[in-house]
Amino acid sequence: MPNILAAIAAFGAMIFFHELGHFLMAKRAGVRVHAFALGFGPQLMGWTRGETTYSLNLLPFGGFVRMEGEDESPTDEGSFRSKSVGARIAIIVAGPLMNLVSAVFILALAAAVFGEPIGPSTRVGTIEPGWPAAAAGLQPGDEIVAIDGVPMQTGDQVIETIHRSANRPLVLTMRRGGRDFTVTVTPRLDAQRGVGRIGFQPLPLVARVTPMEAIGVGVRRTGQYIVMLGVAVQGLVREGRFLESLGGPVAAGSMLAQTAQSGAQAFLYVAAFLSVMIGIFNLLPIPALDGGRLAFLVAEAIRRRPLLDARREHLVHTVGFALLLLLLFSVTVRDFRRLFL
Repeated sequence: MPNILAAIAAFGAMIFFHELGHFLMAKRAGVRVHAFALGFGPQLMGWTRGETTYSLNLLPFGGFVRMEGEDESPTDEGSFRSKSVGARIAIIVAGPLMNLVSAVFILALAAAVFGEPIGPSTRVGTIEPGWPAAAAGLQPGDEIVAIDGVPMQTGDQVIETIHRSANRPLVLTMRRGGRDFTVTVTPRLDAQRGVGRIGFQPLPLVARVTPMEAIGVGVRRTGQYIVMLGVAVQGLVREGRFLESLGGPVAAGSMLAQTAQSGAQAFLYVAAFLSVMIGIFNLLPIPALDGGRLAFLVAEAIRRRPLLDARREHLVHTVGFALLLLLLFSVTVRDFRRLFL
């Protein structure tokens, strides 16, 4: 239960900071904001301060900021559409940008508290179910002292030895609680990577960093996550597996809850990656998403006039939102089936 609550809190924080980006930039641009909401559907709790109603709603699948004149022709200077194209672009981009900034902060916090991983150690970290390591009884924290009698000095040496030994039995000398023992495992060929694996992730070696170095680590790792995400999506699209690989809030929450069992550091890494995913996904040029609205604004900046009038653009985003809800429902049902059936 604590892991589930931590996952819910982390996912809610990602949504909150995304909408906070829109809200703060809209206020800065002088746009009246009528609603700041987390979730959709019936309101569970809420309050009004000034011109804005803040609410927590029943369905925790996102959030929204409703601005004056967002889907209408401009009426006065407090309207969203009365602002310059540049100001409106800044308001739209601020949400995804806040997700990326949040990822930088999370990763910087992880580096400051736990240190920066500089390579694998000889100790076992997470164990993957159904692989030889689990069948042999390896446990997190075990140290691999030797393989086939050859002392293992570094984690890289352990990984290289296992990778080149697909389908060949290996005798591992393990150390647990000051006691040495041996187990025999046969690395299984990972067809996608073309190497032998026994199904564990090594604990990392870490180096302590200063606060300024931690910020640099956060920026660098966020950039790496963006590249990793792009490469992964490109591969899934090329293989025709993009839609079947999509996961919704249930899958994201489950991933966070499971990762929390491996410790706070792993939890922060996954939370940062999900924050990056939310930010990048919202920039896709799909109607109703930030990227869809951004596409209309870019077209307006190039043409020096709107691509569609406010009413027709609103209709496009409404249809897009309905289709996204259908997709979200389908993905959520599939996630429940994968997890509980």
